[in-house]
Amino acid sequence: MKVQAKLLLRRGFTGMLILLMLAAGWPASSAFAASASSIAAGRGPHAVAVNPATNRVYIANADSDSVTVLEDTVEGGVVAVANIAAGTTPYAVAVNPLTNQIYVANADSDNVTVIDGATNSTAEVGTGNLPVAIAVNTTTNKIYVANLGDDTVTIIDGADPGVNTVTVPVGESPFALAINEAANKIYAANVDGDTLTVMDGASNSVSVIPTGAGPNALAVNPLTGNVYVANFYSDTVTVTDGTTSSTLNVGIAPTAVEVNPATGMIYVANTGSNSVTIIDGATHNLSTVPVGIGPDALAVNTATNQIYAANYNSNDVTVIDGAGLATSTIAAGRNPIAAAVNAGRNSVYVANFNSNDITVIAEGQQVSTAELGALSVSAGVLQPAFAPGILTYSVEVGHAVSSIRVTAAAYDSATTMLLNGQPYSGGLSSPISLHTGNNPVILVTTAEDGSTSKTFTVNVNRAAAPIEENPATTPGTTVPKPSDVIETASGVLLTEHAAILSVKKAEETGSQAETTAMLHMDSLEKALDMLKGKAKDAQTIRFELSGAAAIRNVGIPAAWLVAAADEYRNAGMEIRTESGSYTLPVNFPTLTAQLKQLGGKLENATVFLTMETITGAAKERIAEQAAAAGMTLIGDIMDFTLRIEADGDSRTFTDFGRTYVSRSIMTAGSAIPAEQATAVRFNSQTGEFTFVPSTFTLGGTEIRILHLGNGLYATVQSKRSFADMQGHWAQADVELLASKHIINGRTPTGFVPEGNVTRAEFVSLIVRALGLGADSAVVGSEFADVAEGDWFAGAVGAAVKAQIVSGFGDGTFRPNDTITREQMSVMLAKALAFADKSIAVTGKLLPVLAAYQDKAAISSWAQVAVAQMTESGIMTGKTDRQFVPQDLATRAQAAVVIKRMLQLGGFIN
Repeated sequence: MKVQAKLLLRRGFTGMLILLMLAAGWPASSAFAASASSIAAGRGPHAVAVNPATNRVYIANADSDSVTVLEDTVEGGVVAVANIAAGTTPYAVAVNPLTNQIYVANADSDNVTVIDGATNSTAEVGTGNLPVAIAVNTTTNKIYVANLGDDTVTIIDGADPGVNTVTVPVGESPFALAINEAANKIYAANVDGDTLTVMDGASNSVSVIPTGAGPNALAVNPLTGNVYVANFYSDTVTVTDGTTSSTLNVGIAPTAVEVNPATGMIYVANTGSNSVTIIDGATHNLSTVPVGIGPDALAVNTATNQIYAANYNSNDVTVIDGAGLATSTIAAGRNPIAAAVNAGRNSVYVANFNSNDITVIAEGQQVSTAELGALSVSAGVLQPAFAPGILTYSVEVGHAVSSIRVTAAAYDSATTMLLNGQPYSGGLSSPISLHTGNNPVILVTTAEDGSTSKTFTVNVNRAAAPIEENPATTPGTTVPKPSDVIETASGVLLTEHAAILSVKKAEETGSQAETTAMLHMDSLEKALDMLKGKAKDAQTIRFELSGAAAIRNVGIPAAWLVAAADEYRNAGMEIRTESGSYTLPVNFPTLTAQLKQLGGKLENATVFLTMETITGAAKERIAEQAAAAGMTLIGDIMDFTLRIEADGDSRTFTDFGRTYVSRSIMTAGSAIPAEQATAVRFNSQTGEFTFVPSTFTLGGTEIRILHLGNGLYATVQSKRSFADMQGHWAQADVELLASKHIINGRTPTGFVPEGNVTRAEFVSLIVRALGLGADSAVVGSEFADVAEGDWFAGAVGAAVKAQIVSGFGDGTFRPNDTITREQMSVMLAKALAFADKSIAVTGKLLPVLAAYQDKAAISSWAQVAVAQMTESGIMTGKTDRQFVPQDLATRAQAAVVIKRMLQLGGFIN
């Protein structure tokens, strides 16, 4: 259905839902303690925005082509300040509190009115056709306008509006915008294209993510980077991190979505079912609260954890207590259509479209007990200057500033604070490391009551290194010394002369000592020449970075990686330190593809590998969490990161595709028994430890890890056993996999070895064994009998994505069916193929299968897999002459074949 491209689009959009709204019931309500008043606006107030720095409120009046300006004073209440002429049909409004500029999108005059907040003077900037949404990136001072009529986004330079305007094509009918300032990403919900356009704020390049039907509202969680898109026609919310997506079923016709970053909760207004869906940002568990008729807008007060739903058809506002989800109702004007919060004043402003006024809801408390009394930084200048009620600041620092300290004080000594997720008692903080580009510093204050909180964000922008002033650090400009490259039996060794080294002591960085090496293009090209003609196992270019710095960075010219990828497909770039190593494949398809997208920026781009040893309190916390999970932490915890830097833009590389990348960690002390230890990846958000493929080398003093990504890795030791496995023929294999946290018992003490294995259980086992992450986004459309909420949905989705499972011809997966031996063979064969460890049976198929007298009973689709498993020794017949393909597999058998698969693939010792 095409969204109505007419005057007052939103009223036409909502009008289609009136029958749905009238059919729903009224919610129960109770008295609300806050006071409410009203103040006149222009005709048809349609959008509202607040400047927390000035406590002024801006209302876009769609029918009178004007903007009403109010001011929320401390003693005199809310007063009218000005009425400013705008373009035709002002439809949306946004504020940049740092510059005190206000931007109004005029839908029927195809322009934006720019209002100077200090003087109320105006200017006009042209846009595309039918601008209906507008958003401001305060960090970059860029303004983004969604043009519904010509499927574009106009980008306005806030420093010089109208001069450097850019137009970027997006999807069909962009209807809503959201910005992730930390990542400099802009998101456009394309209501008729059923897509989300993701725009890179630095390059203006775009990518597209499918959504549900009719995406018409969206919001970004600034703490996690997840984007939540409300899909009007499919009654769903699409959740995406920009790479992977999932779908949540909400109420009927979701039309607004807001995030409370202080609590991590997401709120969705469902116009058709008269409800608000609450999404837990950590678990994606859902709950629903009934509200008034036709909730059309939401606003969140992070200071008090109150959520306001403006109910268009019942002429009221439902107030939801974010802590207990209790609701109350307060009367508003006719057809409330928009709402905004001023947390500093604890006031809410509701635009009533057909009574031409603003309802002001005052919670009464001017400064909450979660308010800050002071905020400053050790470098740069806060913009704007600190003032109660302002939640977002920015700071510009030079590249020489590698860390920053924050000083904050709460009004109330009972207020608790978290700084970047860690407890903070106020005063001068520990140094916070900075990378090039934007570094969000998040300070959350919580009042003594435990429910009132505020989130303050300081966006620290660290300038890029002045490469133009130091040509020696630019890849490709330095002539290497004669001893920069040495040929070895395993390939080539790059000496210290192949790089420019810089070292920063802990006193200089304010945190950890840091070493950076920039490899020379000439040295790398010479190394490639030396690899020509060498065997596949002698294609390693090795660089050793000496020193005991906790943070080690190595820069590799991106242009060299792209040029070498096709010709040197077996080569690897190994970076080795005293703590471990990392081997970057030269032939890395997803990395090469991303580097090629840089275009003209490629020649000056660098791929940085960072290896950081986690120390101090952070290491102690992880060790405590490991102990609680029954593991003993051994040796160092390492954080591996790849990032691409080009012309001041820095982005972390995460899309490894199907490429297992090798890295290693040196273990502490003596050799570790491989059967009782493993490498694990630690998820700092969930606190979970998960197995990653790993083997012990160098006599057990080094653990080599293979994984499809980066993150925090550690070595752990544990010994697990089960009472019913004592003396069992599979005891050793089951205990080995259990100690590596690949397999679990049916109970804490019972494995139930002779119990049957369901298809869901076996595919979950394979996914864990391969170190794959859960991915439930595709299961709903792939299989009729797998729901996204099923415990195995993530594993099944990951297996589908890896092409390990495909289900049955009738569109089912049959997760609860007991797996047969031939089905097990197929899954194992496909798992090995995914890991690039396929078993060759070309020319051997018939002879291998001929050994089985029941070969005719093996299904045609399983014959190759059965032959591969037999040839490899992963599976054998139940007797020398019988494979018994339809026989059901037991849990003990499943453990044994998984262990054999991992050993064959080199994923465990």
